[in-house]
Amino acid sequence: MSNKKGKILFTISSYPQYKTYIQTQALKEIQDRVVFIVNPKVIEMKLDFGVFSDRIIPYSYPDRKNVFHRHVFNLNSYINRTRHNVFLIRTLWFTRRQKKIYGIFSLPVLRNIVKFLFLQRAKDKILFELVKKINPSMIILPSHAFDGKTFELVRIAKKMKIPSFMIAENWDTLSTKTIFTFDPDYLGVWSQQQIEHAVNIRGFPKERTFILGTPKYTNFIKTKNTNQASPYSFRYALFSGVQDLFDEIGALKRIDEIIDRNNIDLKVVYRPTPVQHTRSCPDVFFEYDFKHVVLDTPAKAYYKKSATWDMTDSAFKPEFFPDPNYYSKLLLNAEFIICPHSTMLIRASLLGKRTYLLCYDDGVHDFGGSRWAFETQKHLIGVERLSNVRMVRKIEDLEKIFVPGDELKEPIDPLDVDYFVSKEATINYVSNLKRVVDEILAKS
Repeated sequence: MSNKKGKILFTISSYPQYKTYIQTQALKEIQDRVVFIVNPKVIEMKLDFGVFSDRIIPYSYPDRKNVFHRHVFNLNSYINRTRHNVFLIRTLWFTRRQKKIYGIFSLPVLRNIVKFLFLQRAKDKILFELVKKINPSMIILPSHAFDGKTFELVRIAKKMKIPSFMIAENWDTLSTKTIFTFDPDYLGVWSQQQIEHAVNIRGFPKERTFILGTPKYTNFIKTKNTNQASPYSFRYALFSGVQDLFDEIGALKRIDEIIDRNNIDLKVVYRPTPVQHTRSCPDVFFEYDFKHVVLDTPAKAYYKKSATWDMTDSAFKPEFFPDPNYYSKLLLNAEFIICPHSTMLIRASLLGKRTYLLCYDDGVHDFGGSRWAFETQKHLIGVERLSNVRMVRKIEDLEKIFVPGDELKEPIDPLDVDYFVSKEATINYVSNLKRVVDEILAKS
């Protein structure tokens, strides 16, 4: 390993992170300087990191300490609920007991004392000693900004007087999560949209925010104009499920009836997410209940293996996360896509595939449902302006998906998907990351 520019500590907490940053070779140009702290469950999978084993260090931040960080997340959201509706929305998920407790803890006299005590309990001396032994010149943290380990490492970086660089892992990392417990020194984001979220919601300095794109979507930009064999022998539309609250089975039954009634030569391939929030309606798909809807074949390996949103176990099972090549093949050969507010929307938009977004009230989930999401979630603002998107604002409008013409097209100023995911930055992610890392190290 070259020490000329200093070691870089990079954390890998789950199999999806391995796929995003290692399997895509996103770290190719800085790899000779990287030392990894990796969740032991990922190491047990015997994956190839492309470096010698002495640069892969197993460590898992203790769950009991993570709980204290969660209390700080919740308390900060409660304290800042009038500052921005993003944080107010987070408090709407609190139980009555939580609202009462955090209401007391948020009193001006108590808040700093309570946060200090929680964060003292969250300190991880073993992790600190480990990082001190590695002695990196900077720490890179891919994160969804809702895990204790990220902020514990930011705290350690500050104590060691080295820069911390947080990379936004998800589309909504900066728009729906809580207040940063400790601000990282720098942020890496997907696009102009996330720059705006960092500055306007987080109050983060624009000059310390870099557009990197995201390696998880590189494949969809590269394969846009390629021909790939269909995974199915019949014409199909893809229905992509969501983790959040929505009556997907009800929508599928209605679509099944429309196809049958109109004798349409089309099937629907249903691809649910590996996990779902517990819903207030039937949410288990049985293929024998449908004439024209089938479960996506790879989904059979994971479907309903987890009863709730908790991904503790599934985050380390490869079958829960298909190869990006399969996703692009599935999308490219679909006649069109149907989904609520799924990140499949981003993939479909990068490929230019017609997408029908289900943003109606499903009659079951008022708070937390699909219509609620489109009305409140900042990362979804503007998706209706994408040229490939059609908004299904009433359940009756499902019929219009299957009639000739384009009745659901709305006369709105177009917006390129580049606003949500920078295509140029994504294609050049490897060199962008090296440039930014070198710039940060030069400053420090």
